[in-house]
Amino acid sequence: MAQLAKQGTYTGLFGWNISSASHELEEGHVVTQDVYSGTFFNDDGNGFLHETSWVCPGITDTRQGKGTAHGHGIVTDYDNDKAYFAWKGTIDPEDGFNGDYRWTGGTGKYAGITGDNTFRAMPIGETIQGRGLMKGDWKLP
Repeated sequence: MAQLAKQGTYTGLFGWNISSASHELEEGHVVTQDVYSGTFFNDDGNGFLHETSWVCPGITDTRQGKGTAHGHGIVTDYDNDKAYFAWKGTIDPEDGFNGDYRWTGGTGKYAGITGDNTFRAMPIGETIQGRGLMKGDWKLP
């Protein structure tokens, strides 16, 4: 098991794809069940969460393309240790998908993890792929 510093800050890129089930409640009001999944790359090229798998299920509620979303995330590293977080954000077609997430726990080296983080995500054209710019901090007991 790789050792991890007890606390720190990080920035990185989450390359994702999305699968969704969409439900139009009324004209212009859409709720989707989404799963964002992909790989996170730490800007340092190593270190905290570098080359980890991220799976982030959530619910999106939009009216005329603007709205909110919330959900949870599961981060898995090469040792199969996991870190968990809860996320929420706002969606605007012109500004993208912006929000925050908070570490809620983990297994192995991430047990007891806490910390606050932000993200700025944007789809790539009209594809199911996109990128998220992630930054934040972590602390372990």
